[in-house]
Amino acid sequence: MSPLLYLLLFIALVIIVVVVILVALYKKNSHTELYKEGVRNENDGQYTFALQNYEDALSEIRKLKVDNKFGDKISERIKMLRTLIDYESQTGRPVS
Repeated sequence: MSPLLYLLLFIALVIIVVVVILVALYKKNSHTELYKEGVRNENDGQYTFALQNYEDALSEIRKLKVDNKFGDKISERIKMLRTLIDYESQTGRPVS
């Protein structure tokens, strides 16, 4: 085989590796972005939006099968928000 062919194969391999790494980094960070957006919504008092963000982040974590401690933390926040939303709907007044 000629050296040019080896060079082309090496360049193709490098491009494929870079693309795979970029996709993996994007997927890995999507759950953290959803979590941050959920925290922002929770701080703004938009509990239903925060609950949706946390549930989406938890499903992303389960898809990727990473960081079980982070998933447990999000599960606890989901439970707390569901309780808070139920309380608000029963009493008719927002929790301050």
